[in-house]
Amino acid sequence: MTTTYPTTMSCTDAFDQLTGCFSIGGQFRHYYRYGNMNECMKEFEKFKFCVLHSKDPVKVQEWYKDQWQKNQERRGTSDDIWKERV
Repeated sequence: MTTTYPTTMSCTDAFDQLTGCFSIGGQFRHYYRYGNMNECMKEFEKFKFCVLHSKDPVKVQEWYKDQWQKNQERRGTSDDIWKERV
């Protein structure tokens, strides 16, 4: 099975995700889930990448592929968090 990755990235969406992360609601949600404040580095890196490379479809595809691989390595469920808290 071949996976195709997007060739475009919206910098507006990336900026919205960044500001949403820094918002009170975003910080509260992260604190509730993980017990600490979010530095929003993942969202900042996405926005920075978008500003610099969004016009290059090959780099955008590589970025999405890298993100997919990182997510596969960190894959877990909310049960992992609740087991730790109990």
